[in-house]
Amino acid sequence: MPNPKTHLTKNVFVAGSTPEITYNPRTERHLERGLKQYLDQGPGRALTVSGPSKSGKTVLAERLLPRDESIWIEGPDLTSLDVLWDRIVDWLGLYDLVEVTRDQAEGTGRQLGVNIGVPRLFSIETSKGNDETVTTGVRQSRTQAIASTARAGLQTVEVPIVIDDFHYVADSAKQAVARAIKTIIPHSKVVLIAIPHEAFEVVRNEADMGGRVSQLEIDIWSQGELEFIAERGFAALNIVDNQNIGVTLAASCYGAPFLMQDLCYQYAYSIDVLKTVDEPVIAHSPDVWQDFFKGIADRTPSAIFTDLLKGPKERGQRRQVRTFHEGGAADIYGALLYAVARAGKPSVSYRELTELLDKALTEAPSGQTIALSLGQMSAIAEGRRGTGDPAIAYKHDVLHVLDPFLLFYLRYGTYSLMK
Repeated sequence: MPNPKTHLTKNVFVAGSTPEITYNPRTERHLERGLKQYLDQGPGRALTVSGPSKSGKTVLAERLLPRDESIWIEGPDLTSLDVLWDRIVDWLGLYDLVEVTRDQAEGTGRQLGVNIGVPRLFSIETSKGNDETVTTGVRQSRTQAIASTARAGLQTVEVPIVIDDFHYVADSAKQAVARAIKTIIPHSKVVLIAIPHEAFEVVRNEADMGGRVSQLEIDIWSQGELEFIAERGFAALNIVDNQNIGVTLAASCYGAPFLMQDLCYQYAYSIDVLKTVDEPVIAHSPDVWQDFFKGIADRTPSAIFTDLLKGPKERGQRRQVRTFHEGGAADIYGALLYAVARAGKPSVSYRELTELLDKALTEAPSGQTIALSLGQMSAIAEGRRGTGDPAIAYKHDVLHVLDPFLLFYLRYGTYSLMK
């Protein structure tokens, strides 16, 4: 008899969207509680939600602030302050002038100008009587300044505003957006989501915002928190994990739930479980785990890897090629990627990278060369980020690998760093 609670594997392990079955509230960290506390307190504050790329910031916010109940704005879309006001006005349906047109079947018509001050309260009606059809049409517009219209609407409807990827708000607009937030928080909640690297300084440094910005930090996921995803998902699919498959998968995720969701899906697919099975399936390890991970890494290679390995265009003197103790040689960019792969973690200090290169190379590069090259790699990643997070960022003598798939590829993928 078919299982009455059948789930498709693609709906159990969800990478890049909000999971239901495998959602982990990370209760011990009080993340949902922290967000609820902010939403329940009185007006006058903004909340920043910060954490590494793909660490679950957006998923957390969506759980408590659904997109159909809150005004969600993507940071890259905020190229100017007017975009912010436009999104608020459009979401609320705010118009301060409504022109009503009544058309009758006999060909007569008249127009009425009606001023309103509340959103989404005007309707279109059609009626029929005495062989005569009457249709009322509505054309909405604004006569007030858009900022005034938006603020007036927020005073009437206290709807939360979420700006996702706040660190991608155009630099030319950040200061104006910060000042606008100051005028919004007396009436509505404002949640700003971003990666940690100074993304919110423009808001904190805005005059009169001192003490008006709360912070909620999302840490890298622990091994146990990642294993929770496998436990919940395997149970939903009727997979019995007696060999600690979930433990092995979690150990390869660099603290990223996004990657864990993907690896769990790939594993379930590899044992032909595409939906909940009627009879339990006993999980078993692949013949060689390295080959399993290698296959996944090579199917989804990091798009930025080749650009980082090439480095910036050479000008004048060619780069020095350095020899590894274990054999082979690479220029400074290949050597740095080698060190990042050996470090195997999302954040590596300049000092750690220097020590790794000292041990690996017969002739280590100077500290100035290392720092300059890390800055150039960071610039390459920033230029290639598109509308997402850059793969890496070098700030305050720490290299942050923001893309867990890059770390995964460096560990398991097929490539050569050597010249």
